[in-house]
Amino acid sequence: MTVTDEVFALDGRRALITAAASGMGRAAARLFAVRGAHVIVADVDDAATADTVQEIEDAGGSVEGHVVDLGDQRALDAFLDRVQAGHQVIDVLYSHVGIAGPRGLDFDDASWRATMTLNVWVPTAITQRLLPQLRSSQAASIIFTASTAGIIGVPTLLTYAATKGAVIQFMKSVALLLAPEGIRANAIAPGGTDTAGMRASFESGVIDRSLAAIAATVPLGRVATPEEMATVALFLASDASRYVTGTVIPVDGGVTAGARAL
Repeated sequence: MTVTDEVFALDGRRALITAAASGMGRAAARLFAVRGAHVIVADVDDAATADTVQEIEDAGGSVEGHVVDLGDQRALDAFLDRVQAGHQVIDVLYSHVGIAGPRGLDFDDASWRATMTLNVWVPTAITQRLLPQLRSSQAASIIFTASTAGIIGVPTLLTYAATKGAVIQFMKSVALLLAPEGIRANAIAPGGTDTAGMRASFESGVIDRSLAAIAATVPLGRVATPEEMATVALFLASDASRYVTGTVIPVDGGVTAGARAL
């Protein structure tokens, strides 16, 4: 085993990933399992969760699947009860779940609250509830999915941008609070990424531009793949980032360096 293999290894670690049955979450679940983690997959999609679990098992990985609507408080509480009962230790908490929410100012009380619940309340609540499990780890890492929209203004996604800005500030505060205990917290800020969720936003009109149009705004000239996000998540989950905490890593092809946003 090389030094690189050692620092990126997750052997024996338990990693919980929300929204792990598609897109970036699924890519991270597969990669974490390949690197030796026991992956706890949580997703609202029953069939996709089963498929993700089967894929990881077929590849020789260790995995368990939980079908849960994290936006439902009773379901969230029951899920966290199951995780706490089944795992005394969580080494990696990757809060990836989120929705694009309403377009621009076209929000009402229900759509605004639904976006805030899934994008802000759920990751903060999970962090709070699973803190005993994280404290029992010798190498705990909390990873949040933020967004370039949490760093720069996005006029078409006002509510989404607000939630991702909130996630970034929560992450920074958690990182400072837990640093004396050796628990790290960081965030990934993805740019445009070719996922089913992104394509669904096109179809619903939340984002009124094509992948090609978005790629034209990116200095590197293309959108990202889910696997490219997963490799950054692996870095943050592993000992390769053991001196990194309180950091937002934009994975955006250069967009936040000054290019036009989505």
